[in-house]
Amino acid sequence: MEYQLIRSRRKTVAICVDRDGNVTVRAPLRAAQATIDRFVREKREWIEEKSSQMAANAAARQEFRVSPGSTLPLMGKEYPVLPGERVAFDGTGFLLPQEAFETLKPKLVRLYQSIALDVLSRRTEDYAGRTGFRPSGVRIGSARTCWGSCSGKNRLSYSWKLILVPPEQIDYVIVHELAHTVEHNHSPRFWALVGQVLPDYPERRRQLKASAQKLQKQGWD
Repeated sequence: MEYQLIRSRRKTVAICVDRDGNVTVRAPLRAAQATIDRFVREKREWIEEKSSQMAANAAARQEFRVSPGSTLPLMGKEYPVLPGERVAFDGTGFLLPQEAFETLKPKLVRLYQSIALDVLSRRTEDYAGRTGFRPSGVRIGSARTCWGSCSGKNRLSYSWKLILVPPEQIDYVIVHELAHTVEHNHSPRFWALVGQVLPDYPERRRQLKASAQKLQKQGWD
């Protein structure tokens, strides 16, 4: 099995499969090659399954297109794509002009970012008022591997793609990041804070994971 080997000052061997299906093995500086190869062989089934999944997602990204008659997601619902003079959302559907998808896509992303900033800022402020967990600010980013993050200065950052999933899953991410303004870790104290606000957070987290897999298959990763 082909893979890229990266040695560093780490203590364990780890395997990463990127979004295009490429395999990277990270290992300690002094780890024997035989040990690394044995570890890779033991994980072969997982690697092949993950590589296949990532390759399928990459193909979905290449094939992803939008046009009148198709739909686009927003807060867990599918809205029809309608012809329009500019890229917009009117509450009932997405309006898109007749342009090449390569031209439309960045405009569509900017629309999602604008909607995300408005919705996520308001919902964050609502939960901040309920909990007393006060962030120093909110921004919308384009992170591919996480829904949200909290900086050391308690500034929250959300991926614009969070606006694609249902409200209850959005709220889980918001409460999760707000709890980080108090506990910058994932200790039992942190999860207790999340549970105080959302007792059903484990189910919301499970649903969010399922949504992520669905969006990846649709070409949104």
